Amino acid sequence: MKILCVDDNKDNLYLIESVFTPLGHECIKAANGEQALRILQDEDIDLIISDILMPIMDGFTLCRTIRKDENLPNIPFIFFTATYTGEQDEELARKIGADDFIVKPCEPEDFVKRVQKVMDKVSCVPNDIKCDIEDEKTVLKLYNDRLVRKLEQKMLETEEEIKQHKQTMAALQRSEELLKTTQALGKLGGWEYDVLNETMYWTEEMYRLHDLDPNSDDNSNLMANSIKGFPEDKRQELLKAMDRIKKYGESFEMDSWYTTQKNRKIYIRAAAIPEIVDGKLVKVIGTCQDLTEAKQAEMAKHELEEQLRQAQKMDSIGQLAGGVAHDFNNILTVILGYAEEILSNLHSNDPLREDINEILNAGLRASSLTRQLLTFSRKQVIKPQLVDINSCITNLYKMLMRLIGEDIDFELSLGEDLPYIWADIGQIEQVIMNLVINAREAMQMGGKLTITTFDFRTTKEFRAKHPLIDKDHYLVLKVQDTGCGMDAATKEHIFEPFFTTKGPGKGHGTGLGLPTVYGIVLQAGGHINVESKPGRGTTFVIMIPASEEKPDSQDKDSNLNTTQGKSELVLIVEDDSSILDLTGKIISKMGYRISLAESADRALEMIENEGMRPRVLITDAVMPGLSGIELATIIRVKHPEIGIIIMSGYAGDVVAKYGEVQPDIPLIQKPFSRTDMAKLIQKVVEDTAQQQP
Repeated sequence: MKILCVDDNKDNLYLIESVFTPLGHECIKAANGEQALRILQDEDIDLIISDILMPIMDGFTLCRTIRKDENLPNIPFIFFTATYTGEQDEELARKIGADDFIVKPCEPEDFVKRVQKVMDKVSCVPNDIKCDIEDEKTVLKLYNDRLVRKLEQKMLETEEEIKQHKQTMAALQRSEELLKTTQALGKLGGWEYDVLNETMYWTEEMYRLHDLDPNSDDNSNLMANSIKGFPEDKRQELLKAMDRIKKYGESFEMDSWYTTQKNRKIYIRAAAIPEIVDGKLVKVIGTCQDLTEAKQAEMAKHELEEQLRQAQKMDSIGQLAGGVAHDFNNILTVILGYAEEILSNLHSNDPLREDINEILNAGLRASSLTRQLLTFSRKQVIKPQLVDINSCITNLYKMLMRLIGEDIDFELSLGEDLPYIWADIGQIEQVIMNLVINAREAMQMGGKLTITTFDFRTTKEFRAKHPLIDKDHYLVLKVQDTGCGMDAATKEHIFEPFFTTKGPGKGHGTGLGLPTVYGIVLQAGGHINVESKPGRGTTFVIMIPASEEKPDSQDKDSNLNTTQGKSELVLIVEDDSSILDLTGKIISKMGYRISLAESADRALEMIENEGMRPRVLITDAVMPGLSGIELATIIRVKHPEIGIIIMSGYAGDVVAKYGEVQPDIPLIQKPFSRTDMAKLIQKVVEDTAQQQP
C-alpha cells in the first residue's frame, strides 16, 4: 500500500515512515498540501495521512480540494494533528470528508489499528463513489470559524509568550543588576579572554577596580593595562601563570598589592580558570577581588598580636628583674646599714673613713641600679603627686644642656596650659634624662634635639584604631633627635633590660636606660611609641593620662625634727635575720627599746599572748606564713594605739597580693637610710600620741 504522508515537520514524517514501512507499506512524503496535490497527479495513492497546520496549503484545504475534485479517486484521508485537537476540529474534518481524526501523540500499535479500521471500512465502498460532504458554504463557514478560533488562540499564546518573554527579560535585568550590585559590594570584578579572537571582556567592576573609564577609547589593550599595575615580581609570576594556562590548561590564584591607574594602592586576589572544548583552549575566565580592607584588618590584628607578645615578654622579664632587685635590696640593706654603723663609730680623722665612704658610695650606686630594675618591672615604691611636666623640663634644662654638649642644637617646644599628671616627679625626671642621654649617643656628629609637650584628647576612631589607648585625655611628651636611627631588629629589643648597642671602646652602658623609661611610663598608666629608621633619627612619643586636679597652693613643710627617741618600745618583724639584727641595732641607737620577731605569727603571739604593747610595730611586707600586711591589719583593728610602719623592696601590685594596705600606714623602701627611718619612726610616734585619749 502506498501512503502519502503530508507534514511540514520532518520528525513527524519520519515517525509515520518508521511505523508503516516495516509493515511492507511504501511512504511518499510531502511538506504541504500543494506538494501533495502534485504527487496525486502522478502517483496512485492508497491512503493519505496529513497534518492540518502547514504552510502554503493546510490539511483542511487539501482534504476539501481532493473531495471536490471529480478527477481524483475517493482516497481514504486521515488527519494526524497535534494543533487542531478539539471536538469542533474533528467535526469540521469529518464534514469535509476525512475518514478519521487522530491526535498526536499516538502509540504506534493504536495508530496502525485505526489506519487498518479505516482501510477495512472504505474497502467495501466503490472507489469512484464520493463521500457525502457538506455544501461549500457550510464548510467554508466552519473552516473560517475554526481558523478565527485558532488565530485568536495563537494570539493569546503569542501574548502569553510575549508576557513570559518580558518577565524573563525583567528577571534577567534584575539578575544583571543584582550581579552588578553584589560584585560592587564584594569588590569582585570578572573578565573573559577569547583565545581564538584574542579579545578581552571586562565587567564594570573590573574597570572600577582598575580606576579605568569603560567608555574610554584607550581600552584597546586591557590585559597590558592590568598587568603593569603589579609589582615586578608579581608581574612575572602572573605572566608565567598565563603562559601555563594557555599551554597546559592550569588554573591559578595569586594575592598581591596593586597600583591602579590613579596610583591607588589596593590588595587584590587574581584568579583564572580555562575553558577547554574538544581538548582545545577557547577561553580564559577570571576574577579580580579587592581585599584591601581584609588585608588591613589582618595587618592590624598581626600588629596587635605582636604588641601583646611584646607586652607579655616584657612582663615576664619584668617579673624576673623585680625578683632579682628585691633580693638584692635585702643584701644592700645589710651592706649599707652596717657601713653607716661603722662610719658613725669612726673618728673624723680615722683613715678607714675614706674606705667606708667608698663602700657606701658603691652601695648607693648599686641601690640606684636596683631601683631602675624595680622601675622597669613596675614594682618600685613611688610617691605619686601632681606634676607639671613643663616645670620639670625647664628645671632640668641647664643640666640637660651640659649633658648633650655644644654640637647639638637643643630646642624646647612646650605647650601652654597643659594639664597636670599623677606621677613620681623623680621618675619623670629620670625618663627625660634617659631619653636625652639616648639621643646624645645617637648624634655623635652633632644634630638637633627637640622636646615637645602638648595636650591631646582622643576620639572614638583613634581609640578603635589603638585599642590599648583607652583614656580620653592625655599629656604627650615627645623627644625627637636627628641621629643615626635604628633598624627594625634593634627597635624590637630596646626596652629589654641589659640590651645595649654600645660596643668595645664606646662606654659601658648598663642597658637599663630605656627599659627604665618603659617601666616608669607603664607604671604611670601611660603608653610609649618609638618611630625610627636608620639615618633618619628617632622619635619617642610618651602619652600619660591627664589629671583634672590642681595642686594645693599651700606649701606643706615636710621637715621633721630628728631628735632621739625616749625609750619607746619598737617591735621589729623581719624573716631575714641579717636585716632583723641590723634594723634592731640602728633603731636601738636612736634611743628606742627594741624587741625582735622572726615572723608575723611570732609577733602576733608576743602581742596577744604575752601582753607586749609596743609603741611602734615595724614589719616586713612579704614573709612566709602570715604576711606583714595581714599582721598590720589585725593590729590596727585590735590595737589602734600601736603605730605601724611597713618596709619592703616591693610596692603596688605585689604588696597588694598579700592584703590591702591602709592609706595612713607609711611604707619605707629597702634599702633605707638611718635618717629616713628615724624621721619615719618619730612621725609615727607623734601621730599615735595625738590619737591617745
